[in-house]
Amino acid sequence: MKKAIAAGVLLALLFAAAGWNIRRVNRFTDEMVAQVELSRDFCREGNLSAAASALNAAMDRWREAEPWTHIFIRHGELDAVSDAFFDVLIQLGARDADAAEGAYERLEENLRCIDDLEQLSLGTVF
Repeated sequence: MKKAIAAGVLLALLFAAAGWNIRRVNRFTDEMVAQVELSRDFCREGNLSAAASALNAAMDRWREAEPWTHIFIRHGELDAVSDAFFDVLIQLGARDADAAEGAYERLEENLRCIDDLEQLSLGTVF
């Protein structure tokens, strides 16, 4: 009986930890999307240097979170977001606002994809 109770408590703790982590991932990706949208707004206004500066700030935040993200987020999604960050920076550096718009779309979609993939299920626990 004690083993069953211990197993039940452990399972409940695993679900609680998974739920907490999913909320943390959601908050983090929402923060990242907001920073990318700020950069995108600067780009749409034609202020490409401010757009690059805001995007670099977002990239710095992305890198600061690496110790945590590399444990709790799938590496394929991390690589896709990192590549998309660099794609936007390349377009901003080339001063091509039209091409940057498509790169921003890809970056935001990759960030939102992380939210979609991190849903509480048995797969996220086990």
